[in-house]
Amino acid sequence: MQKEESDPFIDKKQFPMIGNLTKDIDKLYSSKRKLTIEGDRYLDHHRFNNVPFLPGVMGLEFFAELVKYLQPEREILKFVNVEFKSAIRLKDDQPKEIQTDIKFNINSAEAAITSQVMKDGKLTNDSKLHFKSEIKFGTKEVEAVKLPSMKNLPLLNEQFIYEILPHGPLLQVLSEINHIEENMLAVLKHQKKQLMSWKHKEFLINPLSIEACFQALGLMDFIDCGRAGLPSKIGELIFYKTNSEPYFIVGQKKGDVEKGGLFDFQLVTKKGEVVVKAIDFQTVEINLGETTNILERIRSHQIRMLFKIPKLAWLEVVSNNLLRDKLSREPEFIGAFLHPDEIKEFDKLNEDEQKKMIPELYAQKRALRIVLRGANMCDLKIELDEKMEPFCQHKNKTIYLTIKRIENYSLAMASYKRKVDIELTQKEELLKKIIEKVKTN
Repeated sequence: MQKEESDPFIDKKQFPMIGNLTKDIDKLYSSKRKLTIEGDRYLDHHRFNNVPFLPGVMGLEFFAELVKYLQPEREILKFVNVEFKSAIRLKDDQPKEIQTDIKFNINSAEAAITSQVMKDGKLTNDSKLHFKSEIKFGTKEVEAVKLPSMKNLPLLNEQFIYEILPHGPLLQVLSEINHIEENMLAVLKHQKKQLMSWKHKEFLINPLSIEACFQALGLMDFIDCGRAGLPSKIGELIFYKTNSEPYFIVGQKKGDVEKGGLFDFQLVTKKGEVVVKAIDFQTVEINLGETTNILERIRSHQIRMLFKIPKLAWLEVVSNNLLRDKLSREPEFIGAFLHPDEIKEFDKLNEDEQKKMIPELYAQKRALRIVLRGANMCDLKIELDEKMEPFCQHKNKTIYLTIKRIENYSLAMASYKRKVDIELTQKEELLKKIIEKVKTN
């Protein structure tokens, strides 16, 4: 089929995703562009098992730039039936040429990204479909949602998030996962760094904010069932009218699909104005390696967030399983938190008594360390008063301790007030759900 050149002189700063553009006699536009680690800097920050992947949302940006360049009078209202069918990988960090095709209809368009199949190190005439979507045009509407209340202490901070996810600094776009209960609430981190090796003017669909949504929902699935997920499909990705910057991500899990989860999410401003909404967002599982320890740490934090913590107090939750595993690998670790006098008393106990006492002592020492602002745990000695209640005397200060055991977790409250109870702030059912996930994962 004969093709004619459309415009070989495209402004790279304005349309960084468009390559060599052609049009055939059926009015199918095609853009061929070579992806490189050097030029597309974000690829080096989106690696799985050390292989660079093109983020799915950047594929949608490819589609949006073609619309803007070819038919600037059109406004994208939504992407429909999005499928990320096959990952675009840069094997051995080598450049990869991809082709983006788009065909316009009256109020819509159909778009796809393909590449030529390699066989025995050579390109063939066969093509492989990677991403595809329908695009609907129209006028954006205004929509707002009521935001869930924020917790003072987030479930995951930025450092913890990127201990789990392998994204590099350019794609570290989440500031925190505030909480995951009936809804998930996450906070964006706005990146100012250039994703290309050249300075481009702007993106069209706010891809980094949508990438943050993909990451947040993947984490929601990970925390819910221990399964890390990449985007697979989106029923609808709808854009709304607003002049404000996105700030929050609100997500809801609707269920499970084969090898993944099913969600809705809203990307919203600080005032609750919707910027982007996704309906039927699906993930597909990806292997992140051994994640048991990370999940246990998250579960401990989830449990702690359910309890009321008074001022000048701290509640610590310790996973008995994690502590047991650590001590089996590093028996000397016990000396890092037990006072020398406590070690003498500890050695007098039988094995069963030691197993019961160790998690409780460790939880108390961790709580004391927070209240006393970084004191060494092994310098703190826990004693019992006349009522056999634990306390710690440190530099003329008395800190009172309360202990509670829930399944395989040990809880300890440290407070300057005598006998502060460890009380739930929410329904017991939520605690039971978390504990059940621990048992089943």
